[in-house]
Amino acid sequence: MKRPLIRLSLLLLTGAVACAVAYRLIGARVEADGTLREAFALIPIGYLLGGAGIGTGIAGLLWRKPAKRR
Repeated sequence: MKRPLIRLSLLLLTGAVACAVAYRLIGARVEADGTLREAFALIPIGYLLGGAGIGTGIAGLLWRKPAKRR
């Protein structure tokens, strides 16, 4: 597989899924004083990785090198 953009896309999408899974595993709780404790930073990081992965995947599918003429 010589398509580096597709590989990068899969790596970014894997990171997005990892952020979503980590957020679900960590969970959220309310402390005794009413403070909400959650790993909020994983949400925007996951969205950024997912968007970048989708954009890179589309670019990898659309951008092709010209065929060599014999």
